[in-house]
This record gives sequence, C-alpha cells and structure tokens, in this order.
Amino acid sequence: MNNPAVTTSELRVRTIIELVINESYYETMYSQYVGPIDIAIKAFCKNYTFSELYEIAALCNVLQCNIRSVYPKIDFQQYMAIWDNVFTPVSPIIANCNIVIMWSYALNEKDAREANNGTWSPNHFVPLISQAIHNDSNNGN
Repeated sequence: MNNPAVTTSELRVRTIIELVINESYYETMYSQYVGPIDIAIKAFCKNYTFSELYEIAALCNVLQCNIRSVYPKIDFQQYMAIWDNVFTPVSPIIANCNIVIMWSYALNEKDAREANNGTWSPNHFVPLISQAIHNDSNNGN
C-alpha cells in the first residue's frame, strides 16, 4: 500500500480485519508474548489506543512491508527480545518496502520510571529515518 491519503483510522480498520482473518496465525506466533488475541483485537478497536505486538505484525501485511522494531535496552528482559525484531508479511505477501520504528516514552527516563512504578515502559513508537546522503559532486568535489 503506497497511498499517502490513507488515514490512521483506515490503517487501524485494515489491521483489525487482517488480525481477524488470520487470527489463528497471529495467536500461534505471538500469544505467548502478549496474551490472547481476542482481547487485543477488542482493545485495538477503540480509537486512540496504543499498538501492541499483534498490530505491528499485522500491519506488515496491510502495508506489504517489513517493519524493523527497535526496542531500547532499558530494563531489558529476555522476553522483550521479540519487540527488538524484524516483522515480515505472512506468505504469500512479499514485502515491497522497509519501515523502522523505535519504541519510546513521551517523558525522559527518570520521569517515565516515576509514572510507571519504577520501571521504564514505552508508550508509543517513532519512525526512524536514514540520514540524508549529500551529493558533493555538485560542489565541484
């Protein structure tokens, strides 16, 4: 999907549809990390709710892209390794682009810990983009 006019609401609906259609696949792959998929789908249906592992994985199929998820090594436990991962579309869909996101928190680490009983836990993700490559050939170099 390469359409800049697609809204976040449309992406949410398409992702929900993807999760429902391929529910058994996502449940098998990710339920041990984030719990039952039916509860996640119900929660995700509410506008302005945060995305979880299921939604990121399903979004790969919706966007037909790979999503590299970067999870900071803050209070990192081995079970969190799934969040620091590359998610790919389910076969037969072939990825036609790559997206990189990093999990973050709106406050600095100290304030984030105070808001979460002493632990750091992300509350959103941000896109990571490559640094622009400058072409110095126009400068006579």
